[in-house]
Amino acid sequence: MSFRLNRLCEMTKNSASGFYEREFGIGLRELRVLRFAGLEPGLTLTRLMELVLLEKTVTSKLVTALARRGLLRREVGEADARQLNLYLTPAGEALVAQTYQRGDVLEKMFLSVLTEAEVKTLDRCIDKLTSALIAHQQGSEASVD
Repeated sequence: MSFRLNRLCEMTKNSASGFYEREFGIGLRELRVLRFAGLEPGLTLTRLMELVLLEKTVTSKLVTALARRGLLRREVGEADARQLNLYLTPAGEALVAQTYQRGDVLEKMFLSVLTEAEVKTLDRCIDKLTSALIAHQQGSEASVD
């Protein structure tokens, strides 16, 4: 089961990344960084790493590249000058808005092979499995401490 889920995930990511690169000139990883910066304006690099599930060096390089492209703005933290807070620029906001519109079409196309009931069941199952895995990981971390 985990192999099949991983395979589906990789196929989906590859397809979506190719789509966003063709349509908007941006890869899926970069888009995720921008979307999270839009959802949590001022988020730190540490928080971003938690959200995108990438290593610090990879995340840092993505942030730098997006800032150079004028899509992301970095500001020194007010509470801690060692931290950078991340914000979308107006160009970043516009790009993210466009990708949400086109992404909805892509997702509907992907899920079109399922009935509405199957989509709801899949959604509930993903939430349930994710919650169980998070609880298991937190329990494992607590026993190590």
